[in-house]
Amino acid sequence: MKILLAGTPEFAVPIFEEVIKNFEVVAIVSQPDRPSLRGRVSVPTPTKLLAQKYNIKCFQPEKISQIYDELAQLDYDYLLTAAFGQYIPTKVLSLAKKLNLNVHGSLLPKYRGAAPIQHAVLNGDSITGISLMEMVKEMDAGDVFAVSTVEINDDDTSGSVFEKMQNSAKENIVNWINEIDQNTRKRVVQDKNLVSLSPKLEKADGEIKNSYTTQKALRIIKAFNPNPSAYAFINGKRVKMNFATTTPIKNAPILNLSDGAIYLTDYSFEGKKRVILK
Repeated sequence: MKILLAGTPEFAVPIFEEVIKNFEVVAIVSQPDRPSLRGRVSVPTPTKLLAQKYNIKCFQPEKISQIYDELAQLDYDYLLTAAFGQYIPTKVLSLAKKLNLNVHGSLLPKYRGAAPIQHAVLNGDSITGISLMEMVKEMDAGDVFAVSTVEINDDDTSGSVFEKMQNSAKENIVNWINEIDQNTRKRVVQDKNLVSLSPKLEKADGEIKNSYTTQKALRIIKAFNPNPSAYAFINGKRVKMNFATTTPIKNAPILNLSDGAIYLTDYSFEGKKRVILK
């Protein structure tokens, strides 16, 4: 069984590594290297580093359609994507001899789109999960072959839910692929009546205003942790927030809201060092 992998960030690495250890991986496709936040030097993507570790060919096109001819020569059975970050045109999808599969961070058809984990936390969901789905032309609309649920606890952030999903996908991906290849996994058509979207959240969406409730504010803080971090203005000063509580904390900055206040326990005022209160 030959598999082409396409993914870019850290989320894909442990999933892809399990695939590499158990199947023949013909190549990895990643987004191009980008400059780091603090400099102009390009930083290799996590999946590029993975490819180098296992001496696997790595393509890094601006658009995957640019390497169509190269991919056509690889003669692979499956394309597996995880957080690739590019639209894959039908022409490229036609190359896999069997199926094009995607690891998606929600229980489809809920939260189709780019930010399913953040939206689950933002909405206060107690359960989310990952779906292994067939890729089709419409975004995240393909049949679902497998799901694995993940709990969202009160103290979870997008970052911690991300890790739970990553571990779940890593544990299941090899069995799922084998079962699909052996035709022992049934495909489930997504119910169009249950579709919801999870568009990318912008930095401005992380601003907490005094008119918000404490519940809404705490959910925003959790959803935007670790990146890009929620923020607010206290006495005219911008403050970035990673954690907060409704329980009074000595020396903690206080953000007054419509139904009470929250106390910042992990924060940094603009131009100042990060402070963590215990």
